Amino acid sequence: TLYSALPALLESNPFSGAGEPSAGQDLATVPEGVRPTLAVYQAALELTRHCQLHPDLVSQTFGYLFFFSNASLFNTLMEKGSAGPFFQWWRAVRIRSNLDLVLDWLTALGLGDIAGEFFRKLSATANLLCTPRSCLCKATWPRLRAEYPALSPAQLHHLLRHYQLGLGRAPPPAWSPPPEERELAATGDIFESFSEHPPLLLPTQGFRLRPGEPPAPELLPPLCRLRRRLWELEQGGLPANQRAMAMEGGP
Repeated sequence: TLYSALPALLESNPFSGAGEPSAGQDLATVPEGVRPTLAVYQAALELTRHCQLHPDLVSQTFGYLFFFSNASLFNTLMEKGSAGPFFQWWRAVRIRSNLDLVLDWLTALGLGDIAGEFFRKLSATANLLCTPRSCLCKATWPRLRAEYPALSPAQLHHLLRHYQLGLGRAPPPAWSPPPEERELAATGDIFESFSEHPPLLLPTQGFRLRPGEPPAPELLPPLCRLRRRLWELEQGGLPANQRAMAMEGGP
């Protein structure tokens, strides 16, 4: 659902619809291109609250959703930008505005820090493309590398090489990478990997248990097996002397 909703953030015009969304606002009043993505985030948040998911797992769940969103949008932008109208100022302003609407809405829900961290790559790309053309033409490769560290040399080179300055206008020579980065910029991977997502870390404290409500009888055997397996994995990572002491006390 999220994969099919995300492309509208790159393609829709946020200035043709309703005003800015806010926490608790009816999604029907949100700009049409932003609405499907926010609906997925909102549904996920409501589900975590209904299930009383541990706060650490709520953060990690949304970290993964934002990681996927950033990588998917960034890769789509890099793929389509070289052949379409994405790498130019007016289109970048729309993308930046859509992304700001999403980030502001998430901030109002208390998810702003997580979103800002995982949308860093897409934000950097939008900021670069939003730079006025006259200012961008005066920039040099070292300056752009310093101002946009979230972008790899290959990604920055791809953006600059396909940036649309206007009919018949070639990229300024100052945009060329220096000799020490030339090969990396020309041959490096421009796409984000979906396999490098943050790991899931199970919390060890802060659980909320309902007193007087023991787990269902059929749930006890798998819970015991899971506890035993986790204990065995934990002992396997300990030095031999600590494993011996732990075995005396049992799981």
